[in-house]
Amino acid sequence: MPARARVVIIGGGVGGASVAFHLAELGETDVVLLERDELTSGSTFHSAGLVGQLRADPTLTRMNMHSVALYRRLEQTDHPPGWVEAGGIKLASSPERLAEIRRQISWART
Repeated sequence: MPARARVVIIGGGVGGASVAFHLAELGETDVVLLERDELTSGSTFHSAGLVGQLRADPTLTRMNMHSVALYRRLEQTDHPPGWVEAGGIKLASSPERLAEIRRQISWART
């Protein structure tokens, strides 16, 4: 391991691995990712891996939509993560909940 790097990422979960991936895509070559165990063996490993795209605010909705696009791309690489796009369903049990879901859908469409 090098003694120095321009970028040091601490944590090899989905967040740290994503940062390293995106930096590499941008052409950054002086990156070190530090992980105490195997990559994605901590919280990421125990996660259900759900990536619902409709969220309570527009920023989270856009972030999850970006994640879905990224996972689709990664599935086409030499090392696919094994992500399966299964879909989901949201049920509105009240007029207020229906209005909230419609708001979330509008964020996803913009």
